[in-house]
Amino acid sequence: MALFPLRVFLGGTFVYAGIQKLSDPGFLNAHAPTYIGTQLEGFADGTPGGPLLQPALSHAAAAGVGVAVLEILIGVLVVMGVLTRPAAAIGLALNLVLFLTASWHTAPYFLGSDIVFVFAWLPFVLVGAEGQPTVAALLTRRPDRLRRTSERTLTRRALMTHALGLAGLITAAAAAGATLARGSYRAPPRPRAGRRPGDLGPARALAPGDSQPYTDPSSGEDAIVIRRPNGKLYALSALCTHAGCRLEYDRDALTCPCHNSTFDIRTGAPERGPARRPLATAAVTEQEGRIVARPLQTS
Repeated sequence: MALFPLRVFLGGTFVYAGIQKLSDPGFLNAHAPTYIGTQLEGFADGTPGGPLLQPALSHAAAAGVGVAVLEILIGVLVVMGVLTRPAAAIGLALNLVLFLTASWHTAPYFLGSDIVFVFAWLPFVLVGAEGQPTVAALLTRRPDRLRRTSERTLTRRALMTHALGLAGLITAAAAAGATLARGSYRAPPRPRAGRRPGDLGPARALAPGDSQPYTDPSSGEDAIVIRRPNGKLYALSALCTHAGCRLEYDRDALTCPCHNSTFDIRTGAPERGPARRPLATAAVTEQEGRIVARPLQTS
């Protein structure tokens, strides 16, 4: 029973991971910073697991959708306690591949979550959901009349069918959300009335040492403008070039909370992996008391 909370966490996390991929408007958009193809290239660059990703690189969109659907199915099966051991084995394999690719350059290694997930899956590969609450166990606790009915109908095949149906519904809902999101992705937000594109607001509103998020006027990409303590302004993409996670400003560098990459604020160059490509940057100036940024450019 001590493993039950871990099982629910792993299953729920995999369901969420699959939905998050399918609902990301940039996941299948080759021009977006979170495009799965760009992520896979970053994962494969200089890592021991890079050759494992080569087949996926030539069919990035199909591979991305396939992994997302597989994650949802694994999560549903594990939460229900159906086919737990094979589902956990596949989950372990996925996280092992991610450890050998996505988080390989994370230093120290324990800051990368994938190696932790590998060992978290291991008990369920060995013993499954033995002794824990499962859908089958809950249904067999019904009153005798219902239990006799459920015993005749509750087979592993039936449970698998229900699990697949639930996973299909979740996937369809996520895919529908992704379709709606992608339909509006290419149109960057309109600037506020009376403000020209690239106008980030009054210069006095951004104090030395502070930052302000904004949307790049040409691409619609998340960006950030930073005023250093000496008053100098810098504008950069706010999305990590490794896996598209949103960066955080900590006064000395831009840091990725997903895999701990850091970027130089002045140039956008990666200072610590696993990210290897620099951030897009933008020329930014003060004009008539306002901060104005040009479109992001990749160096």
